[in-house]
Amino acid sequence: MTIRYVEPLHASIEGLQAQQDAFKEQLAGLRTELDDLQRTAATQSGATQDLQQRLDDLRALAGLTAARGEGLVVQLDAPPPIAPLDRPTCFAPDLTDITNMAWRAGAAAVSINGERVVGSSSVYCVGSTIVVNGTVASAPFEIRAIGDPAALLATFDDPAQLRDLKRRRDERSVIFHATRAPLIEIGPYTGPIAVGSARTE
Repeated sequence: MTIRYVEPLHASIEGLQAQQDAFKEQLAGLRTELDDLQRTAATQSGATQDLQQRLDDLRALAGLTAARGEGLVVQLDAPPPIAPLDRPTCFAPDLTDITNMAWRAGAAAVSINGERVVGSSSVYCVGSTIVVNGTVASAPFEIRAIGDPAALLATFDDPAQLRDLKRRRDERSVIFHATRAPLIEIGPYTGPIAVGSARTE
């Protein structure tokens, strides 16, 4: 009886995901147009150029621009199921812990399966499926972090950190490892931005 509802549910998820992707492409295009207009206006005066530079710096801090540099790549996955009735693993808490760990280690940018993670990002699970910024992602997961590889790796190797995840790794209930990368490219955050309030200084 359960199978009867699975296919319609998957079809609905795929339809909503396609719609979400289309909206994100439109939003990215509008942001690009706005950036072009702002840079054109910034050439008109020195004061405007200073404001544009401040805006560019804030955009970078907010994750609205692409980032590249050396860093760490973390792989997270579940081993093949031993039995057909094995419960799916929800990796949302693990993904949140890993991204928070990367930021604490000084990461300048983090992504999950190519989706930029920022302060307002949401990561939650629906069964074995993860939703990041409204985008569906499935295992295996690749978390990329741009920053000092030595500092990032030292933090991940610290026995006091990510204890539960490392315990499950040692028990072979999850696949989890981190490696240095000489060059990582992470795209900008393309999700919506909610502004509660703003003020000028």
